[in-house]
Amino acid sequence: MTSSSTYSDLNGKLALVTGASSGIGLACAEALLREGASVAGQYRSQPAPLEALAKKYPSRFHPVQADLATEEGCVEAVGVATKALDGLDVLIHSAGIWNDGPIREMTRKVLETMFRTNTFSSYYLAREFANATDHGAFIVVGSTAGQRGEPGHSHYAGSKGAVQSMVYSLAQELAPDIRVNLVSPGWVRTPMSQAALEEREDAIVRLVPLKRVAEAEDVAAAALFLASDVSRHLTGVDLCCSGGALLPMPRG
Repeated sequence: MTSSSTYSDLNGKLALVTGASSGIGLACAEALLREGASVAGQYRSQPAPLEALAKKYPSRFHPVQADLATEEGCVEAVGVATKALDGLDVLIHSAGIWNDGPIREMTRKVLETMFRTNTFSSYYLAREFANATDHGAFIVVGSTAGQRGEPGHSHYAGSKGAVQSMVYSLAQELAPDIRVNLVSPGWVRTPMSQAALEEREDAIVRLVPLKRVAEAEDVAAAALFLASDVSRHLTGVDLCCSGGALLPMPRG
């Protein structure tokens, strides 16, 4: 545990973080490592950032390659992580995709890929985590799109809305041993959102009460709070990390 630790109980915990090669997942993995946790970081095709973490934390970080768009990949990710860490206390599921999907142009491939990657993976990982441990915290990164919709991206919004309902259900099903919670960011500065932010960040910020786009570290901070025993009486919570973007707009 470092001297700057925020959550001392995470020191020594065993965590799997998906999507750990960039964006929110990478920020979560780095934050957990700073707290003293041992981390398995899942990636699909970008090992370089995780190789750097493995070099920095040789005894506490383990890269795990797996394709979470398949059931087999989800099973493998949890299995390899559990073996590498000799157990599992926390799973933060950050991996996901976001792309355009106007309904008039929606293809079966685009729709099914979105749900396999964002939604089905959440179910498979929850199942494997629940079978791998009898305690701990399962945290899924959702989206404000799942709460209010997102024109031109109904497939993405739908995939995240389904995950929100899953969290509410599993929080009851897996209690009291496993806590299940959701972190729902709005716009976050990540490689996935870079092109969109370059086009319309000013317009986006005007609609955010805190007048800024979130950094990946902001979302990681929310996820770590839910992973820690500090939040031990929270389950079935959707922690919205959006700078107030979902607050009702003033009328008149």
